[in-house]
Amino acid sequence: MPTLIETPQPKTATPLFIGLQSYTEEQANIFFGRDDEIERLTNLIKANTLTIVFGRSGTGKTSLLNAGVFPRLRKDYCLPFRIRLEFDEESPSLVAQIKRVLKTEIDKYGFSVDAYPKEETLWEYFHREPLWRSVTPILIFDQFEEIFTLARKSTRFGTDELEVFWQELADLIENSIPESLRETLLNEKDSIGFNYKAPRAKVLFAFREEFLPEFESIAAKIPSLKYSRFRLLPMNGNQAYEVVTKTWKNNISAAQAHKVVEFFASNDDQRQAYEIMTIEPSLLSQVCALIDRERLKEGGTKISPEFLNRYSKEFILRSIYDEVLAESNAAVGGTAIGLPVTKPVNVFVEENLITDEGYRTRYVLSEHDEQFILGIAVLKGKYFVRGEGRSIELTHDVLTPLIKKDREVRRNAAALALAKHKAKRRMIRIVSIALGALLVFCVLVVYKTFKKRNELKDEIVKQEKSLEDLAVKLSDSSKKLDEINRSLSAANKKKLSGGPVQAIDSLLETQTDSIRSADSARYASLVQERQELQRQRADLEAKAGSQLSKLTEMEKRQKSADSLNRAVIRQLRQAQQQRITDSVQFSFYKENYGKIRAEYEDYRRTHPFAYPPEAEPIYSDAADTNSLKLDLRYSLPKNNPAKVAANLRIYLIPMTPENKAIIRQAKRYEIYCNEMNLDAAKGKQVARYLNGTYTFFNVPAGQQEYFVKICDYYGGFYTLKKSKAGNQIVRLDAAPPIR
Repeated sequence: MPTLIETPQPKTATPLFIGLQSYTEEQANIFFGRDDEIERLTNLIKANTLTIVFGRSGTGKTSLLNAGVFPRLRKDYCLPFRIRLEFDEESPSLVAQIKRVLKTEIDKYGFSVDAYPKEETLWEYFHREPLWRSVTPILIFDQFEEIFTLARKSTRFGTDELEVFWQELADLIENSIPESLRETLLNEKDSIGFNYKAPRAKVLFAFREEFLPEFESIAAKIPSLKYSRFRLLPMNGNQAYEVVTKTWKNNISAAQAHKVVEFFASNDDQRQAYEIMTIEPSLLSQVCALIDRERLKEGGTKISPEFLNRYSKEFILRSIYDEVLAESNAAVGGTAIGLPVTKPVNVFVEENLITDEGYRTRYVLSEHDEQFILGIAVLKGKYFVRGEGRSIELTHDVLTPLIKKDREVRRNAAALALAKHKAKRRMIRIVSIALGALLVFCVLVVYKTFKKRNELKDEIVKQEKSLEDLAVKLSDSSKKLDEINRSLSAANKKKLSGGPVQAIDSLLETQTDSIRSADSARYASLVQERQELQRQRADLEAKAGSQLSKLTEMEKRQKSADSLNRAVIRQLRQAQQQRITDSVQFSFYKENYGKIRAEYEDYRRTHPFAYPPEAEPIYSDAADTNSLKLDLRYSLPKNNPAKVAANLRIYLIPMTPENKAIIRQAKRYEIYCNEMNLDAAKGKQVARYLNGTYTFFNVPAGQQEYFVKICDYYGGFYTLKKSKAGNQIVRLDAAPPIR
């Protein structure tokens, strides 16, 4: 019989971390950080017929079984069968799938058996086959929650087949004789060739913890479900440190390993105790795989401080986050119809999976979120979100500051774009009104000028017509006079002759000359009037020309004024746009500050002690070698000074130029400290309550002055120096200056 103790040892691959892939049994030599869980789970499996393993998505259940538990079980002469049921339309029955895995694994390890499982039940096969008297078979159903998800969606696996499957498992786990064999075994109990009273096989179910209520529903068939249970939790800081140091071995120092682990601190306090840290193995694998990939690109050198300075926490988390969200947005693709953004999944995550303050929150999917289903599936596959039913939430707290920052940048950009759009529309209206008024003014000036010019022209035409009428009348008078003279001359010549005729002719000529002289005078007068009218016409034309010249000059001045006006309007528009932008940004920040400030004050009013004392000190006395300790007392009553509470928040801020404004504001007495202002100080420390005193660690001695702010009810403040190296105690009065 082949031994079960020997496990093939794989060759170490060049990459030391495998990312989101599950560890295999061949990779047991590079699987670290879960020794305690491996030991406890192995003992549970050996002690119980049924063991259930559950945990959140991404905690590493499959890797724990493959690379941790399986090698231990083989050393104890157990044969684990890892079973992942299929639920395709062409898949065989569930019991047939189990039997197929049994045959494959038996052949893989070269065991000799009398027969493979065929038509008989699993209970009968494991009791009848001689191999299982010396080797303990363990059926391990991995990702077993699919029996409640994929099986229900498939039309291939109906109620009857699932009933048969559960009954087979129930008989095997509870060591209950199957109904089909019960009467036969009772009748032939003297000739039965195996011990049917002792259970032969063990069973393990591994599934996501949100499906635990589903398994409770079948406890009536399998009572053992209530007993042997193992919940796999995320790693803590110590386990993560073991993973980092044992995987990279000589490629990383202890200091740099601690720096990598501190990437996963849940807040800005990088000194958070490792025992209380919560680190998702999936995120740890992704971060370390990215660091290792960059290390290999640089020639596989050690992870130095300079290396981690180049690949900081923010850079690594941003790279992983952007890569996963890019894949998620690509999966959404054209399904996000009508979304006015290029990264719809980013917007979905920022608006629904964190609160306004930047904390994780659960979100229940609705029918309006169907367009994001493919993107959410990618996030689940990358262990960035996890869900239960229709509700989902972020897997990692460490990503929430990054998501909040992206949301603020996007909202600020949207607000700025909206303000610019409104300002542009407002400016267009103002310019349009100004140009319209200018155009009306120009039209009125031109209209009045041309009206005056036309009036002058009409006057000239009127005078010319009067002159022409006088000339016509003069010509008609001359013609009539000539005609009269001719008629008289002809008649008199016929009737008269001789001297009288000549006398009459002479008289007529005299009269005619007189008339002609009068007409000539009248004609000369008309000519003179005509000349006067022509002179007036010339004057009017000269005046019209002067008016036209003035109009041309006005047009030139108007064009120059228009050019200057356009330049002024352009500068005015730029100034107004900048003012509107600054005003919008100021209003936005002011509103956010007011809102946060109000919420903070409300919280402080309802929670007067916001910082309860630590259950255990974070720092030990041995590490306290260069600290500044504050021995605080209340001065009243004088005869018996009272000790201060152990839950105050006390700041030590270097009095440097960059902290000048913060210190100036902190010198005002307030009901409670403005901690948002104090937390922004460069080089600030917050005191730890340790052994009856408030302690600031690692405070160098010298000329540096420090500002101490006591956050009590109307808390006071002090200025002091640390005068000597090592530990120094300073006694201060913590009594509030205002009662």
